[in-house]
Amino acid sequence: MAKQRVSITNNSIKSGVTNDAKKAICEFIWNGFDAQAVHVNIEYQATELGSITHLQIKDDGVGINRSQLNETFGKYQDSVKNQSFQWSSQVKGHKGKGRYAFNCFATRADWTSIYSDGEHLLKHSISINADNNNYFNDHSDSNCNQIVHGEKTGTTVSFINVVLDQSFFESKEFIDYLKREYAVFLELNKNKGKSISINGKKLDYSTIIADTDNKRIQIKDETDNKSYNFELTFIRWQEKIKENYSYYFLDNAQIEHFEKTTSFNRKDIGFHHSVYIISSYFDEFLPTSRKSQNINEKDSQQEIIFDETKSSKSEKDKVFKKLITLAADWLIDKQKKYISEVAGEELWQKFEKNGIVSYPKNEYELPLYLELKNTVTGIYSVQPKIFENIREKPAKTLVGCLKLLLQTDKREDLISIIESVVNMSDDERHKLAGILKVTELSHITSTIGLLENRLKTVSALKAMLFDKTLKAYEIEDIQKIVSSAFWLFGEQYNIVTEAEPDFQQALEAYLKALHNTKTGVGKSKVSVDKMRSPDVNKEMDIFAFRQTKNSNTVENIIIELKRPSVKLGELELSQIKTYMRTICQEPQFCSASAKWTFILVGNELDNSGSIETEYDSNKTWGKRDLVLHVDKNSQRYEIFVKTWSTIFDDFEIRHDFLLRRLNFRRQELSAQYSNKEDLHNIVDSAREK
Repeated sequence: MAKQRVSITNNSIKSGVTNDAKKAICEFIWNGFDAQAVHVNIEYQATELGSITHLQIKDDGVGINRSQLNETFGKYQDSVKNQSFQWSSQVKGHKGKGRYAFNCFATRADWTSIYSDGEHLLKHSISINADNNNYFNDHSDSNCNQIVHGEKTGTTVSFINVVLDQSFFESKEFIDYLKREYAVFLELNKNKGKSISINGKKLDYSTIIADTDNKRIQIKDETDNKSYNFELTFIRWQEKIKENYSYYFLDNAQIEHFEKTTSFNRKDIGFHHSVYIISSYFDEFLPTSRKSQNINEKDSQQEIIFDETKSSKSEKDKVFKKLITLAADWLIDKQKKYISEVAGEELWQKFEKNGIVSYPKNEYELPLYLELKNTVTGIYSVQPKIFENIREKPAKTLVGCLKLLLQTDKREDLISIIESVVNMSDDERHKLAGILKVTELSHITSTIGLLENRLKTVSALKAMLFDKTLKAYEIEDIQKIVSSAFWLFGEQYNIVTEAEPDFQQALEAYLKALHNTKTGVGKSKVSVDKMRSPDVNKEMDIFAFRQTKNSNTVENIIIELKRPSVKLGELELSQIKTYMRTICQEPQFCSASAKWTFILVGNELDNSGSIETEYDSNKTWGKRDLVLHVDKNSQRYEIFVKTWSTIFDDFEIRHDFLLRRLNFRRQELSAQYSNKEDLHNIVDSAREK
């Protein structure tokens, strides 16, 4: 056995390597990627009790050249790999001591490597014992440079007497550590197919990346008339990272030459990001500070050495300044998108939950609600400080002021109000003014479009109901239109059924829809028992529900529609009373938070006076058209009998202010038709998405 001495003591080596097994494993993985590997695999086997019987890390890199062993295994804290992947967040195998990292979890490491000498593939082995680190065994007496065929270059490191167990490699802590360590590297190299696997399962680092994007920029250097290509990779992290939010500047070999913080480090809005910029421009980049900010000052081995006589690239270069400007603009767009789609939505949901804003009670309040939301999120994107860590009382005051100003012609005063809270640059002031103009226009156009579509639908429905020559049917005609215009009975309802299912089918659809809608409730399959009611086979026309925004109340509504020729009386009322009784008696329909409303609708009442009698009996509840009110087990059940004339009157009253203010020409929106199909087409074209 041929042994070669390392010029350092065993204790010195042990004290200089990591005691963290996670970090140690990463040292060997980085060694593989330093050797140009595409795939690195961690392979292990364990007993039934979880003890590791076999552990090795394999790569498909160029292998370890045996002729360079004295320069690699023969030196400590020195390496032929004096440049390597160097951005801040990562451990790198370039200091000549990563091969000793096994000391914290095994007693020996054996390297089996295949490399090419230009003519042949040569295979050899190396070993290091933990109790004798200052020697390495090159096995020159047994397998020195064996010529092999049908194999590929690469290195396998096997570990003996491993003290780790199976749970270590399967733990969330270890997997998350690998994700944090390699997410950037794997993302930057995904087009090259680089990967890490554990027992054949590829590491999925996407779970710690919330968003990523790429951009290519070309900048011409006017001094030498040369153009440079820059490849930018944006990453938004799911959680806050250890480092400052920075731009990292890498050459084509992904060696870092410089880093610069972005402008968002003092804005705590959850925009956790990094930007990596790769270009040959940085091959000869020499920072004026002489060192990249991320280089450890205590480790002179990490300093990148440049030839100052050749390099003219630095932070003061016009190309670099132009690059930073373009990259910053791109990042600002990313931040706006994040606030609009993520942070702004989270802020708004928080305001709704805390009662700072309320969901609109009716349809004509909806445009103002949306305008207020767009304004709040827009201000948040321009000046996050306004809403950062804001308390409930001042938030309610501020949002209330915004809402009042949006309803006047003094919305430009918002800029003055905001400037009294925080200073704004000219650019921020200009952006905010643009947001206010856009939201105002959006408010107006959305309101006009909403009313136009609803007026068209109401006109078509009136024609279907009151033109006797059309002979409208209850299901094929009236029910179909009402399902498209359910806002006549209330906003924001989710229709459960509209095709006359029986109660069992309705129950199954209701519970499924309800569980898929409730906040915080999983979308797993809902178990539904068979109903035992004798009326289980009866069929409803339309069944819908809604869950209120600021409470857990679920409002349910069941509508029974009658064709125009049917007059409403005791017989029709008894039908919907049966529906109510069936609901009351079925526990699966009932919860402490449920409210049930049943509505019988037709063109007119019969002459018996029975419905009018019910109206008089329920006047004390102060609700128009109410014929029955029942409170049972903290639940409320109410039945209403309405004619279409009263429903249309309610629509006109609710919309009167907007109709008069916007001065609609009603005649132009009246339905023009020659048959029922024309009316259905009008409703379909005006359907709200």
